[in-house]
Amino acid sequence: MPVMVSSLSDEERKAVINIARALSYFARERAYGYIDRIANAFSQETLRHVLSEALRSLKSERDRESGEAKIFMPTASDVETFLKLAERDLSIAKVVASLSIAYSWGASPKEG
Repeated sequence: MPVMVSSLSDEERKAVINIARALSYFARERAYGYIDRIANAFSQETLRHVLSEALRSLKSERDRESGEAKIFMPTASDVETFLKLAERDLSIAKVVASLSIAYSWGASPKEG
């Protein structure tokens, strides 16, 4: 059965939002590669690999900017919860990718 955002627990919803908030950095920079690869992930292994690359790039950019850049980093718990959701239904990756683009346009939800 597909994972519906409306049926997620508070913790799961927070994880989805926080992963999307982090990825929105790439949309703001018009660097859609990671977002596209997450949306089109065809396996758990691919999703894990791409998410790891994206988070590593975010961390590098944040370090390079001395923390001054508006780069949000999800918690380890957010990542773990998101990946568990994706194990139930990989299409949640498309939801996160879509939200990341939407959040890049303006105000994103408050940090969870």
